[in-house]
Amino acid sequence: MQSNQLKKIFEQLQIEDGSKLSTDDKFAELIRHIDSSFRELEDNLHKSRSALSLATEEMHKLHKDYEIKSTQQIKSLDFKLQNIMSRAPCIIMWLDKKGYVEGCNDKFEKLIFKNVNFENEKVTCLDLGFKELHENIVEFINSDFDDYSVLIPFDIGITIFYYKITFNKIKELDRISIIGFDLTEVIDKQKTINEMQVKNAETSRLAVLGEMAAGVAHEINNPLMILNSIMFIIQKLISTKKYDQIPEKIEKIQKTITRIGRIVQGLRMFARDGENDPMMPTRIDKVISESLELCTENLKHKNIQLKYIKRTDDEIIVDGRASQISQVILNLISNSKDAVENLPEKWIEVDLEKSGQLALIKIIDSGNGLPQEVKDRLFQPFFTTKEHGHGTGLGLSISSGIIQNHNGSIYVDSQNPNTCFVISLPLAS
Repeated sequence: MQSNQLKKIFEQLQIEDGSKLSTDDKFAELIRHIDSSFRELEDNLHKSRSALSLATEEMHKLHKDYEIKSTQQIKSLDFKLQNIMSRAPCIIMWLDKKGYVEGCNDKFEKLIFKNVNFENEKVTCLDLGFKELHENIVEFINSDFDDYSVLIPFDIGITIFYYKITFNKIKELDRISIIGFDLTEVIDKQKTINEMQVKNAETSRLAVLGEMAAGVAHEINNPLMILNSIMFIIQKLISTKKYDQIPEKIEKIQKTITRIGRIVQGLRMFARDGENDPMMPTRIDKVISESLELCTENLKHKNIQLKYIKRTDDEIIVDGRASQISQVILNLISNSKDAVENLPEKWIEVDLEKSGQLALIKIIDSGNGLPQEVKDRLFQPFFTTKEHGHGTGLGLSISSGIIQNHNGSIYVDSQNPNTCFVISLPLAS
């Protein structure tokens, strides 16, 4: 407002050429307005300073309140984090980029058994007695991985604990975090299960062996009776001096002894525990022939026809354990025998063929296949369709495990009109 009035007075004071200043009153009024404007500006400046001071004071107050609240929140979060870490069901630790431990939670401290001040001491996991963990940390630091997990045993006194350790690189902080979950109970239970499976496998194998015992005894008894008869005939030939017929009888003796040898060899192969045997080049046709020697007589006794067909002239060799493959074949034949012995048509057929780089052993019987609900559970441990007391339900589960250890598979051929199990094994390279 004052500036507009000053402008108007200046316009009135404009002087023409040659005129004299005769407006002293006008100059006095101008000075008054200038003085008034100055005081108004001074007053506004004072008010602005007061407002700025008040605003600055409020800002300082807000900043201080925010700082106090932030500090309280940080302390609260830190307390919660420490509480979570101390209660966490896992070991937690953090390291610098060189692998020195900077801190850990209570659960890890309990494994250390000594007081360590991580803030003032440069300590590695090797210094704490965890050699394998330290080696994995060094390997992780030197790798390109951002995270990875590994199962590591912790030897604590007389007890071994197993932890699944996860390493993670926190690039923003140039740190490494380690989280470990205790899997000792799981590992111990798995060991117990494995031991039980080994025992059950042995029980299953001996059960099949016991079932074959009567048939094997009969199988050996027959050729022994033949030998006895031939020896009696040879004695007669010698007494009657018919020496020209003796070579023929001796040849029969040799064939009979060879047959007994095959039966004994098959029995020895099946009876031994081959789990720790090395994988060796194995002729599958020989394994099948020696296995069938053990069950032929038992199947004859039950009026079950057994047929073996090799559908290739090639020699089929796989890397495996002959005794274990024999165990699987005999287990499948035993299952087929139980399935067909009450059927009007009773037969079992064993086929051997080659398909690409696979050897296929098929055990087919006169049954009409399996329902889908049975096939879905067939290889589950303790599942059986036999009556109570006539099967443990472990035979197929164990057989499947054996074949998987040979990098193969065992499955039901649903395309076959009869019940057909297929053992697939990779050929030896």
